[in-house]
Amino acid sequence: MFGAPGSGKGTQGKILGTIPGFYHCACGDVFRAVDVRSELGKAFLQYCSKGQLVPDDITIRLWSAQIDSMVQAGRFKPETEFLVLDGIPRNLSQAKILNSTLDVRRVFHLECKDKSKVYDRLKRRAFKEKRLDDINEEVIKRRLRIYEEETKPVLDFYGPKLTTNVNADQWPYQVLRDILSDIEHYRAVPED
Repeated sequence: MFGAPGSGKGTQGKILGTIPGFYHCACGDVFRAVDVRSELGKAFLQYCSKGQLVPDDITIRLWSAQIDSMVQAGRFKPETEFLVLDGIPRNLSQAKILNSTLDVRRVFHLECKDKSKVYDRLKRRAFKEKRLDDINEEVIKRRLRIYEEETKPVLDFYGPKLTTNVNADQWPYQVLRDILSDIEHYRAVPED
């Protein structure tokens, strides 16, 4: 799942994760599950506690450890399930690091052209999930600017052949319908 903050990545990822054959992994959930007593957790805390971005190599190591843990616990079965990523890779460096680890089949770019919907969604989520920083419009503008500058270039890395643009201005069930339709089409077309 790929898109600007408020585009519905988390919503669609969670829904897909409930369908047999899919496993959803949100980078935010990985960060919230970090054991801050571990060596990797301490490295994470060193940046997070100062409000700094966690370096890409630590982010990828945390993500990999979480995926390995889910495989060991039998919650994610990579041989039979599609991994639905949400919030990772967040930039070109992460995409390049993950390139040797992941076999990316599709990138669903959730496009929200109506920016007022993005603001409304983020503000609703702020109240619902107690993410108070998302209430501030300046914070939202900064997050959208960072997305445009740092995250959106990842689409060029994967290219148009792997990327499906989905109209995220629609109702969530319509977005899901478009994603599932694309997955069905993808599965019906033999790989080159």
